[in-house]
Amino acid sequence: LLACNWVFFAAVGFLQMLVMFVFAALVFGLDLFTARHLTGFLLVTAATAAAAAAFGIVLATICRSRAQLGALSTIVILVMSALGGSMVPRFVMPAFMEVTSRFTFNGWALDAFLEVFWYDEPGQGLLASLAAVGLPLVVLAGMTAVFFIFLIYWVHTMGELMVSPVGLSAVTKLA
Repeated sequence: LLACNWVFFAAVGFLQMLVMFVFAALVFGLDLFTARHLTGFLLVTAATAAAAAAFGIVLATICRSRAQLGALSTIVILVMSALGGSMVPRFVMPAFMEVTSRFTFNGWALDAFLEVFWYDEPGQGLLASLAAVGLPLVVLAGMTAVFFIFLIYWVHTMGELMVSPVGLSAVTKLA
């Protein structure tokens, strides 16, 4: 059930980012439709959407109500955006904030997108371009895995806590 939700939310996130970047390419002239940029974009977008979907499901699983989720997610996302470089470029931040930003998936996603579109060398081949985003892709995949491990642990623990009294009473009645 969690995996199905994750796939759906990751697909929605992927489509949202695809629409935004195609819009940027058509309206602002973003160089998206070259082999290097399009391949890098698709890989980074898939990894980012996967990590964001897993993180969103973690937040939704922890919270007990929609109101609690709304409040918590707003605070967490604003802090992550500030630390990850979404609000202010990280090269302007103090050194300790640059280190802290390494713990946010949006910081790694921004690094990867900058690598694809900004720091890309025109003479590089496709493999050299993709090698530049290798580390951010691995870190994003690792963060997605960590979110899933936490989810499995959380659901298993909560399931035991909720089923144990009922299960124990049913076994007692049968005995």
